[in-house]
Amino acid sequence: MAETNSASPMKRVSRACLHCRGRKSRCDLDAGGHPPCTRCRKEGRECVLGGSNRGGSRIRKKNRNGDTSTSTHATSPQSNARELSASATAQAAHLPPRPSLSAPQQYQTPRSDNSGKVEADDESVSIVDSTLSAAIPRNPSDAWQLLKDVATPNIANGTGSVSGGLGGIAAYRLVREGYLSSAVVSGLVARFAEHYHPHLPLVPRKYFDPAALDSFAAMNKHLLTAVLTIASKDLIDDSNVHLCCSRYMHDLISRIAAGHDCEVEAVEALLLLAEWEPQGLRDQIESVGRGEEDRAAWMHVGIALRTGYFLGLDRTAFRSEAAEEAKNDGRKRLAWASCYISDRLISVRIGKAFWSRGPGPMTGLSSHDFPSLQRINPGDEDYARIFQATLDLTQLYSNVHDVLYSGMRTSGQMMLMGDYVKYVDEFRSAISHWNRIWGTLICSKHIKVTLQMSYDYLRLYTNAFAFQAAISQAISNRPKGDEKPLSDHLKGVFSNIGSMPDARFIYESLAAAKSYLTTLNLVDPEKHLRYMPLRFYLYAIYSAVFLYKARSYDVMIHSEEQSVREMIIHTMDVLRRASLRPQDAGSRYARLLELLWHRPRSSTVTEAPANDRAESQHSGSLTVDTGGYMQFSPANDFSWLDLEAVGDYVSGDQLGGANMFAPMAACQAQSTIAPMVQNGAGAQWQQPSLYNWQFDLNGNLLF
Repeated sequence: MAETNSASPMKRVSRACLHCRGRKSRCDLDAGGHPPCTRCRKEGRECVLGGSNRGGSRIRKKNRNGDTSTSTHATSPQSNARELSASATAQAAHLPPRPSLSAPQQYQTPRSDNSGKVEADDESVSIVDSTLSAAIPRNPSDAWQLLKDVATPNIANGTGSVSGGLGGIAAYRLVREGYLSSAVVSGLVARFAEHYHPHLPLVPRKYFDPAALDSFAAMNKHLLTAVLTIASKDLIDDSNVHLCCSRYMHDLISRIAAGHDCEVEAVEALLLLAEWEPQGLRDQIESVGRGEEDRAAWMHVGIALRTGYFLGLDRTAFRSEAAEEAKNDGRKRLAWASCYISDRLISVRIGKAFWSRGPGPMTGLSSHDFPSLQRINPGDEDYARIFQATLDLTQLYSNVHDVLYSGMRTSGQMMLMGDYVKYVDEFRSAISHWNRIWGTLICSKHIKVTLQMSYDYLRLYTNAFAFQAAISQAISNRPKGDEKPLSDHLKGVFSNIGSMPDARFIYESLAAAKSYLTTLNLVDPEKHLRYMPLRFYLYAIYSAVFLYKARSYDVMIHSEEQSVREMIIHTMDVLRRASLRPQDAGSRYARLLELLWHRPRSSTVTEAPANDRAESQHSGSLTVDTGGYMQFSPANDFSWLDLEAVGDYVSGDQLGGANMFAPMAACQAQSTIAPMVQNGAGAQWQQPSLYNWQFDLNGNLLF
């Protein structure tokens, strides 16, 4: 940016456009310093020059001749740059060669981040510009960034380039090494745009144009690989495509976690993976769903948050004064707002606290702050308003989780003292207010139904806390001399819900769970449910488990219970139809509901004798009712959100047997003779070679 000549000095061009300034890269203006620059002209962007960042009072040193100068070094910037360039080129020439993949079955480590770059692309930075205009490093990270900017152009353009003279999509590793063709990549991108993009529109729409495939591959390899991995997970005719994409994605994630260089597109890729969690990213898949996807999503969101903080995406949570700067920050702001949504929703699902430095409240942002989601044509989907509705609802999820589910001790005290009533009432009012505003939003049916299900699940999540509080109070108020089984005591308390102080909360929690499942059952499983984010599958499982536990308290009359059972059977069928393989999420969680709700076979389960049933109710063990259905004693620990515990409960893992029901039947015959050992804080039912079930002091099964 500075041209010097002893004979004919030229005026320094001190300005750069906003786009190049935001990237901290060279801005190649014409000789007179007029826009557009080379990069903006190449990308078809509007090139707007930024104002000067120079200012303040600076005292310049005087040389011996009395002239002012900012530097007394005899070496020119150009000579420094040439030395750095020569050093970087020499290092690049001695880089060890990368092994190639000889066959798809022997998938090896992908090449370096610069493998898709042959000529100076948008990531390149001028050595002269870096040397002259880079700020003084304030920390080791800034120093490393400066060194990387100096070395990158030489490695990318030197004779030792690892991409072999290819560019664009041809240099993308899966294409370059023969795993995918450019036509397959283009088809998968189109498939993603049609089925998955509407649910989380993070991918810039310009990349869905087939003509932009080269740019997509060169500039967004993490994001492109995530798109291919998600879009290929339902390809049953060619599973190798998904396998190759998943392994490459796994390698890229490992590199991000190890601190390799990445940009905002890596954050977007991680967030997309957290929404769908493709099965190819896991080494082993259980036949019955146990919430493994939640753990994987928790990790992916965590890496996305860390990466976003490192890239400074959190600064975009505040509006920029300049319109052009706000436009340039639009993609980063959308990614950071999506980090906030993902962090809150996954924390709610698994019952973990929010990150101590997680994204702050985003309520100050509206649909106008996300220009990439605005309509282009009159008939386009209004993704900006859909995203704002999701953002506002997520804030309610965050508040409910923070206040009601903030911690075991706080929540327990709130339940026993009754302080929760005012909070639950206020949250119910806020949720109803959201529905009045956004319930009439006009959008595609398959998008509108996701908002409706999110609303119903929030109702369940809020009111279920009061249901649990009522159970805790009933156990706490149980007379000490009461010799009846705890289950009989609780069933007696809940036999007349209408007379209970929390009746409105209990009724609404049941209504919300049934409303969610009813709505899900109306979604076309092949056309829409199959492509929805995984959380809508899991919300259905949580709702069904909640209804199962509520049934044990006799809060439903017989006709209502039969109706609920038929509804859940329909839900199982819908989940299976949404799946293409047994290992897909729908099939695995349908199996979980089947084991939980369906009548066990008479050949493997026998009803325990009456005396054993009575004693097992005291100890909280499993029983079989007169209709042949599995029952359990109501528990104080209302862990209907713990799918791992539900999986243990239905699979028989606690009992160490291969058959799901036979060990449970055996348990009923011998559990009453197992010793109960008091340990001060509680008791454990001890049985040799079997999983130790946990009980409270009242002998209540903590399930």
